[in-house]
Amino acid sequence: MKRESYIFLIVCAVVLATLFAPSCANTSTPPSGGPKDTIPPIMEESVPLPNTTNYSIYPKKNSIVLTFNEFVVLKDPASNFFVSPPLKKRIMPKIKGKSVVLTFQDTLQENTTYSIDLGAGIADNNESNPFPRMSFAFSTGDHIDSIYTSGTVVDASTMFPKEKITILFHTDPSDSAVFNLLPVAAAKSDKWGYFTVRNIKPGAYRVFAIEDVNNNNKYDPELESIAFLDSLFVADSVMRADRPELLSYEEKDTAGIMSRPSAMQLNLFKELSSRQYIRENKRLTKRSAYLKFNAPYVKIDTLEIKEIADTKIIREFNVMEDSLSLWFNDQGEIADTLNFRIKYWKTDDSLGTLVSSWEEFKMMPYPKKFEENKFGRKVEKLDTVCKYDVKMTSESIEQDGITLEFSFPLMQAPFDSISYYHITAKQQIGSEPYTITQDSTNIRRYFIKPTGEFVKGNEYVLKIPHRVFVDINGNPCDSLVKKVTLPNDDNLSTLFLSMENVDGNYIVELISEKRDKIFRTYRIKESCTLNFPYLRKGKFSIRITEDQNNNGILDTGSLLQKRQPERVILYKFGTTNTDKDYILEIPERTELEQSIDISALF
Repeated sequence: MKRESYIFLIVCAVVLATLFAPSCANTSTPPSGGPKDTIPPIMEESVPLPNTTNYSIYPKKNSIVLTFNEFVVLKDPASNFFVSPPLKKRIMPKIKGKSVVLTFQDTLQENTTYSIDLGAGIADNNESNPFPRMSFAFSTGDHIDSIYTSGTVVDASTMFPKEKITILFHTDPSDSAVFNLLPVAAAKSDKWGYFTVRNIKPGAYRVFAIEDVNNNNKYDPELESIAFLDSLFVADSVMRADRPELLSYEEKDTAGIMSRPSAMQLNLFKELSSRQYIRENKRLTKRSAYLKFNAPYVKIDTLEIKEIADTKIIREFNVMEDSLSLWFNDQGEIADTLNFRIKYWKTDDSLGTLVSSWEEFKMMPYPKKFEENKFGRKVEKLDTVCKYDVKMTSESIEQDGITLEFSFPLMQAPFDSISYYHITAKQQIGSEPYTITQDSTNIRRYFIKPTGEFVKGNEYVLKIPHRVFVDINGNPCDSLVKKVTLPNDDNLSTLFLSMENVDGNYIVELISEKRDKIFRTYRIKESCTLNFPYLRKGKFSIRITEDQNNNGILDTGSLLQKRQPERVILYKFGTTNTDKDYILEIPERTELEQSIDISALF
């Protein structure tokens, strides 16, 4: 045979072998093409079977294999796959053909029932159709624990459900358990804040919920929020296939999802830190600075600034007393760098207790702004006007009056120089009576409260003359004339809330449907009727906060002091067990009346 013919036959053989030889198997890549897949994957086999006992005798006792009818992919397994009771090391999932292999990296405990929640962690490869949420249980002992319970987790301040919160069940009753020990059972909340703890032993548990930032199943107060039950919870409900708490629901089945029974509600809050130290110090302007402390209600014995006389320093704490504003009422030259010396009660890291301690530091120069003068030289740009802001609106002047807030404390405050008057439709002017009070928590804010009767059609005018107010920078104010008239839109509506059986301090708020906007706030301490006028057509909610210490803010809780956050309730108008129950729809040109029995809510 000629050499050329021999080479030709070899080439043909190679080509034929390439065309007809079986391809190499790729255990993780499915074939592509075909019609669109709309059906979720189906689990055809598991090794071992669900609810297997004596798992430790299996040859492959460190893994579970779930086999599906089609190729699947993993969706964020770190947050979706969850084992109860938790392990120190996470399970290791991987794809092998049409199977998901879950490998344990920890030694399993003896005589323990484990439950693996797969969440939304598995979907088909073609269209990402999710495998229905399921839990896979097995036991290293000779029986499966079959007790369960359920509940919801909500944000303590907004009442919104909290997703992917870790719920911890402890049998150790000590306060330190949630900080130091892994729980005996755990679960994750879904997008509705709902959770089910499965396959646990009957008995009493301490129950916590944490926003487990570092995924260690322990509470880290500096990083995480927490919720807890005040007393032990006794779990005694037996798992059955028909229990609605244990069923898997499609997301569009809102009625089924919202009707799931809940044995407990956990209100998630962020604790105030107990470690006290100066977290930040900053020079804001030439004559202002602030100190930010890590914990509230700091106790300061002495505060000295070397360059400024003590009598020239104005001090102002915020409500929580964890931030101290400093104003320098000194018209002389003030140094760029200030030397502070402060004695306050600071946390001793070695003892963990508060100790009166001296601390010295320099406060660096404030950020300066520069401009060119008429000679082309860069000079510091300084404010020459006393700045202030006026809140005076048509919708709020009747209830809230006028708010006047200055950027700096005042050195001259002749409030008798301002004018407040009305102008009728016939252009007749008449003086209006009012009172002025200074805000107890902000020395730069003043409330002007009209005391006369408002008349529709009148124009109400606030007039501030030029240069009457002078701030601590020595700057005078500009003049201002601000006018409002009461709303006269015939389409506006009014809501009257009759607050009944009020015995304590409460904050009542009319808020938007999304709970991100407050239209009006009242603080009450006795039964009364609240007026919410000038409302446009829309959807609203009523939020009521139990203000136990009457400080006007929502106070958080404390785990070690066993104190829950102040209670917040969204008033429920309906009975459908959906979010619509908390919505009040106000039409146009309507006067609505609603009675709320406070004693029935709190």
